[in-house]
Amino acid sequence: MQNRRTFLNQCANGGMWVAMVAPYMRVSGTVAEKSSPYLPLQSNTMEVALPPGRRVPFGWPYWRIASKEQGLFLHLSEVSAHSPSKIFLRLMVALDTRDKRRVLVTLGHTGRIIGSLNIWFASALQIFECTLDASLAELKQSGIYLQTDHDQEPLYVLATTERTGSHVFVSPVGRRNQPKEAFLESLTSLRSLHPFGWMEGCTMDGLYALQKAGRLTKRFDFQERLRLFLPDSTHLIYENPGTEPSDNVFNNVEAGLPFAVISRVLPLHSSVKLFIDFAKSRFTNGKLNSQSLTTEGCYTLAYPLVVVGQALGDSDLYELALLELEARIKFLTSVDAVFQRGQIDGSGRGFRNWGRGFTWFLLGIVRTAAVLKEDKSFRQTNQLNYLREVFETYARLALSHQRPVHSWGAYLDLPETAFDASTTAGLGAALGYGKKMGWLTDLPEHRIKSIRSRLEKNFTADGLLTGSCQINRGRRGSAKK
Repeated sequence: MQNRRTFLNQCANGGMWVAMVAPYMRVSGTVAEKSSPYLPLQSNTMEVALPPGRRVPFGWPYWRIASKEQGLFLHLSEVSAHSPSKIFLRLMVALDTRDKRRVLVTLGHTGRIIGSLNIWFASALQIFECTLDASLAELKQSGIYLQTDHDQEPLYVLATTERTGSHVFVSPVGRRNQPKEAFLESLTSLRSLHPFGWMEGCTMDGLYALQKAGRLTKRFDFQERLRLFLPDSTHLIYENPGTEPSDNVFNNVEAGLPFAVISRVLPLHSSVKLFIDFAKSRFTNGKLNSQSLTTEGCYTLAYPLVVVGQALGDSDLYELALLELEARIKFLTSVDAVFQRGQIDGSGRGFRNWGRGFTWFLLGIVRTAAVLKEDKSFRQTNQLNYLREVFETYARLALSHQRPVHSWGAYLDLPETAFDASTTAGLGAALGYGKKMGWLTDLPEHRIKSIRSRLEKNFTADGLLTGSCQINRGRRGSAKK
C-alpha cells in the first residue's frame, strides 16, 4: 500500500486549518499565563558534523540522537508552576528523514522507559510528541535520555531556542484558552514555522487571509517572518525538501505558494523574479512544455502566479496561471475522480482521489478565481464561469464522500483509510472559500461549521492539529521532484 496511507500520531500546525478558519473566524485576546507551559531542554553535548550536503534551517542549534551509548542526555533547567494533567516531550526535526525511526525515552540513565516516539518520513521543522510517564520532579532530578533503535541512522533534532525548537510541554489541568484561541496563539508564533514551500505557504496564505479579513486582534508582522528566508532585498535562503541548500535558486512547482504573500508584502524582492522566470520557463510559444502534472500546481503555482500578476500589474501572468489550471483540469480529472498526478499524454495517472491531492485541486481553483474576480480589469467572465463549474462539480464529488462525522479519510472513496486532519481541513477551507465567492449556494453553512468543530477535537491543549497524513516521500532519490 502507498506510503500516503500510513498515518502518524504527530503534531502539525496545519496551514490548511488556517485557511479553514480564515473566512469566518474572529479571535479575541488570550489570557496571559503566569508561567510558560513550554519548558526548555538543555544538553552539554557538543554539536557534531551534519551529513554531507545537508543544512539545518536558519542555522539554528541542533542535537543528534543515536543508539545506546551515543544517545542524547537532556535536562530541564526550569520546572513549570502549572499542575500538569499530562507532560509531553516534543522533538522538532532538524533534517528530513525518508524512513521510519523510533526514539526510546528513558528517565535519565536509570533505564526506566517513560515514552517513545515514532519518527516516520519526517520533514524538517516537523514536531513529534509523546507523553512522558514521569513527574516533573523526576524529570528535573534525573533528566531525559534519548536513543534510536540500534540499526537506524542518527536523528537530528532542533535544540530549544527562545521561541521554538524541541521542548517539554506541560498540559495544564483545565486549559484556559478556547480551542480557536489556542490555535491562533500557536499559529502566530514560530511554533507554526515550516520549510519554505507548500507547507509554509499554506500557513502564510491563511494568516494573510485572516489579517485581510480583520480577524486578528494584533497585526501579524509578515516581514519579520519572511526575513527568516529573505534576509535582505536580494537573497532567498532556504533548503529543499531534502534539507539541502537551495539558496537563490527556484525550480520546484510545489514550492511557489509563499510568493502569494511575498509579492504582497515585498513585491520588489529579487526572489519574485526567480519565481516568474521559472513559471515562464514552463512554456514554449505559448504552450505548456511540461509533460508531468500534479494537482499541487493548482495551489502552489497557478494561484501565486495570479497574486504576483495582481501585485505587479502584469496580466500576462494571469494567462499563464489559467493555462496551468486548464491543463490540470483536462488531464487530472475524470467523471468520478481527481488524480494527484499524471502525464499530458494521458498516461501515468495516480493517487486517485487522494485527499490532499484533491484539496490542492479545489483550493487552487477557488483561490485563483477569487483574485481574478477582484481585478476589475479582468473581463474574461467565461473563464470565471468555467472555473466555477469545475469547482462546484468536484466539490460536490468530495461532499458525496464525506463521512458521517463531518470529515474525510486519506483517500476520499476508500473508507478503510483512517481520518485525515489535513484532508478535512483542506477540503473544509476550499468549501468555505467557495461559499465566500457565492458558489455552492445550496451548501448549508452549518456543514462547514461542523467540519471546523470536528477538527477542533484533534487540537492539542496549545492548539496544534494532530492526526494528519504523513508527508509524501520515500527514500532519498525516490521522492517526486
